[in-house]
Amino acid sequence: MIQIYTGDGKGKTTAAVGLAARASKYYEVLFLQVIKDGSSSEIESLKKIGKITARNFGNGTWIFKESDREKEKAKVLEAIDFAEKSYSDFQVIIIDELVTAVNLKIIPENAVLDLLNKVPENVEVVLTGRGATKDLIERADLVTEMKEIKHYYKKGVKARKGIES
Repeated sequence: MIQIYTGDGKGKTTAAVGLAARASKYYEVLFLQVIKDGSSSEIESLKKIGKITARNFGNGTWIFKESDREKEKAKVLEAIDFAEKSYSDFQVIIIDELVTAVNLKIIPENAVLDLLNKVPENVEVVLTGRGATKDLIERADLVTEMKEIKHYYKKGVKARKGIES
C-alpha cells in the first residue's frame, strides 16, 4: 500500500513519525528524510526506537537558486535509490518531504512514480510533503490532506523545541 500525507497544514511529518512508531512493534521500519537537514528532533527520536532505521538525505537549505536545487537533487535521488534497494529489508518505508521535492521541481515526478511502481506487495510506503500532484494522488492507496485553519506562527510564535523542531 502507498500512503501520502500532503497539504499546507502542520502535521504531515508528525503523522508519519507516529505511524513509524506504531509499525515498529511488528515491522522493520525505514524512515528517510529529504530536504530537511536532520536537526529536528524526529530523526534522533526515531533512532532510539528499536526496529526503526532513520536516515537523513537533506541539505536543510532554502531552495532559492538553481545551484541549491541541484545540490538537493543529488541527495533526493540518493534517498530514492536507498529506498528502492531497501525493499527487501523493510516492511514500512517512509520518505519524509519527497512530495515536496516533486512540488519544488527538485526531482521529476516520474522518479517518484517509478519508485512507487516497484513497491512489493508486502511493503507499505508513506510519502509526505506539500503539493501532491494529481498523478501521485492517483497512484496512492490512501491520501490525507492536512489543511491549515489557524496557526500561531502568524502571531509571531517561532518554532518550539520538541513541538515543531
